[in-house]
Amino acid sequence: ELNPVVTVASRKEEKALDAPASVSVIEVRQIQERPTVTAADHIQGVAGVDVSKGGVAQSNIVARGFNNAFSGSMLTLQDYRFAAVPSLRVNVPLMFTATSEDIERIEVLRGPASALYGPNSSRGVLHVITKSPFTSKGTTLTVDGGTRSFFRGAARHAGLLGDKLGYKLSGELLQANDWEYEDLGEPDVFPAAAPAGRRGLPNVRDFALSRYLAEARVDYRPTDNSEYVTTFGMSKIGSGLEYTGANGAALAKNWGYRSIQQRARIGRFFAQAFMNMSDAGNEDSLSTTGTYLLRSGQPIVDHSRMWAAQVQHGLAIGARQDFIYGIDYISTNPRTGNTINGRNEEIDDVREVGGYIQSTTRLSSKFDLIGAIRMDNNDQVDGNQVSPRAALIFKPNATTNF
Repeated sequence: ELNPVVTVASRKEEKALDAPASVSVIEVRQIQERPTVTAADHIQGVAGVDVSKGGVAQSNIVARGFNNAFSGSMLTLQDYRFAAVPSLRVNVPLMFTATSEDIERIEVLRGPASALYGPNSSRGVLHVITKSPFTSKGTTLTVDGGTRSFFRGAARHAGLLGDKLGYKLSGELLQANDWEYEDLGEPDVFPAAAPAGRRGLPNVRDFALSRYLAEARVDYRPTDNSEYVTTFGMSKIGSGLEYTGANGAALAKNWGYRSIQQRARIGRFFAQAFMNMSDAGNEDSLSTTGTYLLRSGQPIVDHSRMWAAQVQHGLAIGARQDFIYGIDYISTNPRTGNTINGRNEEIDDVREVGGYIQSTTRLSSKFDLIGAIRMDNNDQVDGNQVSPRAALIFKPNATTNF
């Protein structure tokens, strides 16, 4: 109703009615008034979005239909950083490093976004944006409880050191007993192909769910038109069931996720670099301390890493013409001990480079013309991928757009 500011449609701040796409925004008041288990719960009921539940905390999110048990078709971001597991690029909301108390808004872009975002965005973008310490000073403590022995405790503190430096710390602990289900495809005892430490032992599902997370962030604003943000986040699933598309259920044990991010904004210049790291809790394919498949007892090894760097700039020419252009670099190193990519383990590193430009032309007070094109190169695929985009925006009045 108040025409909120969004960033997800054009990779810049703009009013929702000016965005050349269908965007839904879950704002801070809605987030504060709704107790949730993960960020995925906040977007249940959003038009055009499907959230399938696999338990107390497990969720899969897609737009434009075609949901499944292991979905990565929607690009998920947290504060402009990719939030998926690097090796599989699968979205696991339980591994997000932001607490609900620290979320400022969630933006959902329905429809193709490849022209600006590149790979893994053909069905939309979900962007979780957290609060700045400059606009949300103070301390918040939360305790949630419910059926199935559900308990959630969270804390957030933010403050300023002078006029130009801000900091915030947040953390959360979650525990519950998941719904019990017996999969007839899972053997009573682990088969001979299982690791020696698990072979022949009873195969008993663990329905206890536990997860904790923490995040620290420092903001530096030397001028009114610039900011530098450093963030470190981590989450760890102590125990939890996750569902795959082809191999049945997996028991996530000691699965950790970490990220470090540095981003800068000076006027319309934006740049960031980040690294995401995953550890499924197993050192190798014979380990029994971490995540494993319940049908086979096979451990999942995941020491994957993703490095990415992005640069973007915007330029206005007069009152009618505006350009946005940028370059993205992504390097993914799966490191899965032959348990995910098998015999391709030594040749599964992927490097992706992409560039884009978008033009916005104000034809009149009611019509805008959008045109964009992007080119991506993946070193494992021959040739280049070209993603075009075109849109005509019609705004007949201040509260309506087509």
